[in-house]
Amino acid sequence: MATVSIRRLIIALVKSLALLIGFLPAFVLRLLNFRFLPVFISRIGHLALEIDCYLKEESLGLHPQYKAVLCAPANRVANRRLVEYWSSHVRVISSPWACSALKPLTIQKILQFDVHKYGSVIDGTAAYPLIQKQWGDRPPVLSIKPEDTARGEQRLLELGIPPGAWFVCVHSREGGYSPQDEHHHSYRNSDIDSYVLAMKAITERGGWCVRFGDPSMKKISLMRNVVDYAHHPLRIDWMDLFLCARCRFFLGNTSGAFLMASILGVPVALANMLPVSVVLPYGKKDLGIPKLLRSAKEQRLLTFPEVLGSPIGNMRYGKEYQQAGIDIIDNMPEDILGLALEQLERTEGQARYSAVDEDLQARFKALMKPGHYTYGSDSRIGRDFLKKHAALL
Repeated sequence: MATVSIRRLIIALVKSLALLIGFLPAFVLRLLNFRFLPVFISRIGHLALEIDCYLKEESLGLHPQYKAVLCAPANRVANRRLVEYWSSHVRVISSPWACSALKPLTIQKILQFDVHKYGSVIDGTAAYPLIQKQWGDRPPVLSIKPEDTARGEQRLLELGIPPGAWFVCVHSREGGYSPQDEHHHSYRNSDIDSYVLAMKAITERGGWCVRFGDPSMKKISLMRNVVDYAHHPLRIDWMDLFLCARCRFFLGNTSGAFLMASILGVPVALANMLPVSVVLPYGKKDLGIPKLLRSAKEQRLLTFPEVLGSPIGNMRYGKEYQQAGIDIIDNMPEDILGLALEQLERTEGQARYSAVDEDLQARFKALMKPGHYTYGSDSRIGRDFLKKHAALL
């Protein structure tokens, strides 16, 4: 215990010294209009969303134009190619040594631009839904570079996907990517097998499915027109972006991988969203459905007014559900199938919504209030999910 206390004291002293050393040059850099973007670069969702929102806000005139700087050591970033794309818009420092040397400056609050408001809010409303609404139908900030398009089309052939074929990217969060904090976030996981029914429906309609992820994930069974890209030797950062840009839509869950598609202007359909307040994805082309919650004591499903009318709607850590005596119920394969087919209809311009559908949609959205994470989003809740669980409204 004494050793730990001494270590903490040393760390605090070093940080205080760094702050003291860096204050004067930080003040000068602030006057020169420099700002550091403290992005959580090792997480793909943060790396995509936070810079995208920063640039959109700037373009919309919602914040002054700064000389923005991103410290992104090449050995720590979630996707190097995405950082290279961002380097066309902000100043990127990728040298690990240089990023370490700049630490006395990057920790100075007067030099930091608050990017955490975009998507890292706890018990509050994220800024990105309003930014997306104001962005409207403008083209995305990023588009795939010609060289990535050329080599990407060739790589599709190597994956077995024929020329001109359409495909859907599929991703379901598991616990292997970040085991050190998995105990906080395991409630967000879901089984990729529950997406198989949707994948089969997509392939039966002539499409392909590309399963996203990393090699820590369990392998999926061999299926016609399905590529387990997560375990493929051709998996690489630039191809991740190309696939997200080229897919018809991204079928995912509550994991940041889908944001690569969102920032490239591609629709997403997200199942198994939790906390319930995060259920509405990035923009008006997107769909989401939440996990269900059940009272362990009463052995009944909690209604959406009960969830969203209480702190349960914003619970962000697994232990909170356990302490509240709440069981988490993943979406059924049929729920994910309905979500995927609805998004497929939307991409084909064939989606139809009845008066009952719109009423259910309005009733759910009326439960979303300021302070809920995705309050104000233009996204929709899945049509079939709302019909099935209308009694919970």
